[in-house]
Parts: sequence; C-alpha cells; structure tokens
Amino acid sequence: MKQKSHTIESISPKTKRILGLVASPRKPGNCELFIKELSRHIENEHTLQMIRLTHLNIEPCKGCYSCIMDNPCPNKDDMQFLLDEIVRADAVIIASPVYYLGANGIIKNILDRGFLFYTILRQTYGKPCILVNFYGIKDRIGVAPQALETLATFLGLDIKASVSIKAALPGEALMSKVNIERAKKLAGLLFSSKKLRRKYGCPFCGCEIIRIVKNGFICTLCHGNFRVDKKGGFVRIKEGEVLGPPEKMFLHKAWLKNMKKRFLAKRKEIMRTIVRYKNIGEWIEPQGQN
Repeated sequence: MKQKSHTIESISPKTKRILGLVASPRKPGNCELFIKELSRHIENEHTLQMIRLTHLNIEPCKGCYSCIMDNPCPNKDDMQFLLDEIVRADAVIIASPVYYLGANGIIKNILDRGFLFYTILRQTYGKPCILVNFYGIKDRIGVAPQALETLATFLGLDIKASVSIKAALPGEALMSKVNIERAKKLAGLLFSSKKLRRKYGCPFCGCEIIRIVKNGFICTLCHGNFRVDKKGGFVRIKEGEVLGPPEKMFLHKAWLKNMKKRFLAKRKEIMRTIVRYKNIGEWIEPQGQN
C-alpha cells in the first residue's frame, strides 16, 4: 500500500506516527530503503519519520548518576531529542548494518546512556517495534541482533519481530522478491497482536545468545534460566529478574540509587583505597591534544 503524504495540518488523530531509526551512515542504504519499503505495506494510515542515528551527537555517559537521582543529565547533546521522538511515535522500526559482528557503534553509544530510559519508560512501554539487521557474509551476524533487542527491550518496546537479512550492497535488500515479501509480512505484524517467534530462541524472550552454565543456559538478555530436554526442546527453569513491566524494570533504578548511597557512606574508605594508585603509570595522548 502506498503511504499517504500528510501536512501537519492534515494529519488525522487516527494517523499512526511511525519512527524509523537508521543506524547506518549510507545514503541511501539498505536500512533506510527497507524501512521505507516496509512502510509502503502498512495498511494503517500513518506518517513515516526517520532519524539517521549516525548524525546525532550522543556523548558518553559521565557516570554521575544525576538522572538516577531524578536530576537533569549534564550532557547537552541529542539524546533528549531522540528520546522525545520515541515518546511521540506510535511504533518504531530500528535498522542497522552489521559491523564486525555487531551493530553500528551508535547503538552502543545510545545504550550507554540507558539510565535515561527510565525517564520515559512509562510512556514507551508496550509500543510495537520491528528490528532489522543487514549483514554481508553468510552466518556472520555475531551479536548484532542482541544489540537492537537490548535497546528495544530496555526502552520497554514490544518487539514484534527481530530479523537478519543478507544484503551488503546499497539497495541489495530490495533486489530480492523474498525480501519484498518479508517487508510485507513485517508490515502486517507491526500493529497486530501477533509476533514473529524464533524457533530456537530463549523460551522467555526469544533472544538467541545464551551463556552456558551448569545444567543449562542463561539468556544474556532477559537472564532467564532454561535447559534442553531429551527431545531437544527447551524447558524453563526460572524466569529472569531483568525484564518485565515498568514496576519490575524500575527495581534496577532503585538498586542504582542505593549504590549512590553506598558510595557516599563508604567514600572515605574508597579514597584511602584508590589514592595509593594515583601516581602509578603515565597517561599518553595524541600530539597537540590538550
């Protein structure tokens, strides 16, 4: 279905606002083009707005805990702009190329500022999203899918599908009829009650990356514990304590607040411990850098 164009004045209250987050610097690249193709097949009346994440200025977290203590973040960058746009959206599509077995580094930059997610979690929780990774070499996807899944999950988004598509050249993703049909299928999922489930993903959250432990596995995303039965099926042992409704996710924020209190209580002991290491070693920097 061809997407209707709208002026701000003509947008109906029923019109869905879809936000496409493009984690690729290529113009146009597979991430951008596939989001647009997916948008063409969404039957709901909607607008598509996109942000090229690699153009944003996302500064490193200072670890100051200001946001955890409900104070403003000292970084004056584009992070709040990004969070505001996610809040405004009715659905989110995130796409990234695979770089060295991982998503584009901008995804990690955003994740490192994840304490700020708690400021919008109640507004973003349950919003539908679709995640797409593009890779070039067969089976060399690495941890790229998990990076997008972690971002979406800790924003409280409802992941309708997380897919990886083999396409390296610009536009290659749309040179295949199979991928066009895939875009149509994903478009049908975005505002539906259905999800695309992985056959062999974590039985709790679907993530495919696990940590091997005695007598089973722990999901590296939701931290659910499970094992494999004699028929090769997954048997749930214990649900993870990481994900869930906002009230459950806010327990992490409470833990972080308590860490701040622990630091203040043990500050003198901490200083006595670290002062002995102050003058060991030598810092080196590029020439000309202040």
